[in-house]
Amino acid sequence: MNKLAKALDRAENVKELFEVVKDAVRLTLNESRAGLDLGLAELGNGDRQLLSAYYPMGSNIIVMNKTPLKRIMQTKPGLLKPYSFIVLLHEYLHSLGYVDEETVRVLTYRIANSIFNGSVVTDMARDLTKYFPYLLYPGGRPAGGEMDVVEMEDVDYIG
Repeated sequence: MNKLAKALDRAENVKELFEVVKDAVRLTLNESRAGLDLGLAELGNGDRQLLSAYYPMGSNIIVMNKTPLKRIMQTKPGLLKPYSFIVLLHEYLHSLGYVDEETVRVLTYRIANSIFNGSVVTDMARDLTKYFPYLLYPGGRPAGGEMDVVEMEDVDYIG
């Protein structure tokens, strides 16, 4: 197991996991960005539809959906770190100026594959939809509540 795979395995909270994402991008693309915050919000899910996270272009925040995080904890907790890594990596790439969705998907897969080749992380980067049974509430779940801005100190995944 390489250094970043071990760091992902050891990550105990969102802050540590996000640091693994940043290290992965620094290692593979030699790019980075400071001053980025993370917010968690109940964005819900539709019937077979999911918005995992978003990065408002030009902002300094990535907003991650709590709904699939909660569903993962109920269905298959072992997917929490791989899922979170892929989602944060995708949005972090947007924050670096990669706007085109297809380009970001390809880069996400390329980075995941170069570090976690053959693992569930790589598989999720290739096709997240096959994990929908573990991520989505059947029939959908409404959004609600306010966004929590993560203090980038000891935090839980789902607040």
